Amino acid sequence: MAFVDTLLSLFTEKSIARHARGRRLRALCQPKPIVRKHDQECSSMRTCLFGLVAILALSARPPAARADGRDGVPELDHVFVIVLENHNSFTSFGSNGILDNPMAPKITELAKTYNVAPNYHGVWHPSLPNYVAMITGDWTGTDVVGTGHLYPAGSTVGVSDDDSPSVAIDYGPPANASSHRWRVNLPSLAGQLIEAGKDWRAYLQNIPESGTHLANWPGDNNDGKLYAVKHNPFPYVAEIQDDPKQFAKQVPLEQLFSDLGTRKVPELSYIVPDQCRDMHGLGNPLAPCGGASDTDDNDVKRGDDETSWLVNAIMGSPVWHQGRNAIFVVFDEGNGPLTCPDYDPDHGAGTAPGSLLPAAGCYDPANFNDRVVLIAITNYGVKGVQDARFQSHYSLLKTIEAAFDLSYLGHAADQTTNTLAPLLAPTHRE
Repeated sequence: MAFVDTLLSLFTEKSIARHARGRRLRALCQPKPIVRKHDQECSSMRTCLFGLVAILALSARPPAARADGRDGVPELDHVFVIVLENHNSFTSFGSNGILDNPMAPKITELAKTYNVAPNYHGVWHPSLPNYVAMITGDWTGTDVVGTGHLYPAGSTVGVSDDDSPSVAIDYGPPANASSHRWRVNLPSLAGQLIEAGKDWRAYLQNIPESGTHLANWPGDNNDGKLYAVKHNPFPYVAEIQDDPKQFAKQVPLEQLFSDLGTRKVPELSYIVPDQCRDMHGLGNPLAPCGGASDTDDNDVKRGDDETSWLVNAIMGSPVWHQGRNAIFVVFDEGNGPLTCPDYDPDHGAGTAPGSLLPAAGCYDPANFNDRVVLIAITNYGVKGVQDARFQSHYSLLKTIEAAFDLSYLGHAADQTTNTLAPLLAPTHRE
C-alpha cells in the first residue's frame, strides 16, 4: 500500500476531483478496517495498481464536447482552417465543381466521411474580399491610393480587387505594381484571440520568410507567383499591420509540421497552400506548375492531393489526440454571381446611405448564389452530417468565435448568420 500511496500523492486532490473519479480511486485502493476473505478489494498490490491504471487511462481520454455552448457550438481547443480556391461545390456557371469531379476523390471522400454544409457560400468576388470576410466579418477596406477611381484616396469602400496591402512591397517593372493599396480598419479574429490570451498563426506555403512584406513570391506573375498575398488576409488588417509581433505570425507552411510535432500549434491555424496547390493554378509560361498548358484537371488533382496530405498530417499528430479539435476545409469562392451586381462606389450606386460602403442587399442571404465546399472534421464528434441551412464565410467566423468564447464581429453577428454547430456536435456516447 505504501507504493500505491506514493502514486496517489503524485496527483493532487484538485486533479482527482476534476476527473470525477477520485472517490472511486480511493475507495478501490484504501485498506478496509475489516477484511473478509471473500471481500478483499485491495488485498494485493496488483489489484490496486490495475485499478489505478484503468482509471487514469479513462481520465486521459479527450473531454466530452459541450453541446450547449454559445449558439450550440462546443468549446474547442484547436481549429485548423485550410483554404482552397475558385471552385463551386458542383459543376455550375460553366466551370468544373469539386464534389462531382473525378480529379478530387480525396476531398470527395472527406465530404462523405465527415460533415458538410451544402448551402455554404462565398460572399463576393474576387478572392481577397472573401479572405478578409473570414477574419473580420466584412469585405470593406480603405483604399489609400485610389488609382483609377472617382472616389478620393483614403475612401473606405467594398474591396473588389486582389491588390496589395498598404504595407506591402511590390516588385518593380516588369512586374505589375498594385493599382490600389488596402488597409482594413476593422477588428479581426486575430486581434480577438490575442486579447483573449490565445494565439493564431497563418501557415503559408512558399511565403519567402516569416512576417514578409513582399506581396508575391517569387516576384509578380511574370515569375509564377507561388505565394500570393491576395490569399492571405492578415497583412491587410490595420491592427496586424501596426503590431510587429502579430505580423510575424505569418510563417512558412513547413513550420506547421514542426509545431504539430512539438505540440506548439496555436488555437487558430490558418493554412493556405500556394497557387500551384490550392486549385487556383498558374498559366504563366514560367510557372513551376502547369505553365501555359495548365489545365483545371491538373489544378484540382494537385489541390486534392495537398488537402489530403495536410488533413492526414494534422490528424496523425499528437495535438489532434488531445482536447477537442476541428478542421475546416473551405473554398474561398466559386463562379457564382455577385450578391449586389449594381454596387459601384465610383458613382454611388448600390451604396449604403451616406457612405460608399456596400448596401444592405450585398449581405442579404436571399442574394447569395455561390455555393462552395465546407467540410468539418472533429476528433470527438458526429460524422456524416449535412447542415442544409444557409451559411457563408460569416458563419465560419461566427463558429470559430463561439468555440473560443469571443464576441461576434461584423456580419457574423447578424441574426441571419447561422453557425456550423450541427457539424461540430458530439456523438451520443459523449
